Amino acid sequence: MKLYDYLMLKEHTQIYTLIKEGSLITTLDNGETYYMLYSLSTFFVEFEYEKFTKKPLGRAIFQSGIQIEKYLPNSKVLI
Repeated sequence: MKLYDYLMLKEHTQIYTLIKEGSLITTLDNGETYYMLYSLSTFFVEFEYEKFTKKPLGRAIFQSGIQIEKYLPNSKVLI
């Protein structure tokens, strides 16, 4: 699936597709929140959740760049 095709899906379908077809690469503990980085085809999806309530706070979709850099020290995956 290409990034454009993913972005054209409704939000709940995006999440379902990510869980079904994506791969969890790593998780970061940011004190009060968790960041979960998923890979899907040629792009990445980052979810931020509240640590104690598990409430989703945000989501970012990207192919590369500065967003991925915060994961590199904690991940053995070379991107």
